[in-house]
Amino acid sequence: MSNREILNSVIGDRVLCAWQPVPGITWVQTRSPAHAKRLAKRRDARPVVVGVAGGYLRTFEFRHSLAWARKLIARYTISEASANAPKIVAAAAGGSRNTRT
Repeated sequence: MSNREILNSVIGDRVLCAWQPVPGITWVQTRSPAHAKRLAKRRDARPVVVGVAGGYLRTFEFRHSLAWARKLIARYTISEASANAPKIVAAAAGGSRNTRT
């Protein structure tokens, strides 16, 4: 891909996405208050857009590449999925816990 094709190409999904408006600058946008809170805590984040009409929307600017944003989105979506995943408890070896000896 050329630089021209990379600029303004969106990665991510409706809840958390990113694009590069100019080389060296990446905008990360979220519709999730939890993601927005995490992004706002970062030292390298600068809020650029706050939307209220039609739903929650926050956009942050970072001085990073789109590859960096891809890793960030993967990290945020993986941690969200694992936090919401059902807990699987392994059964104790040797049968039921209610068995008396």
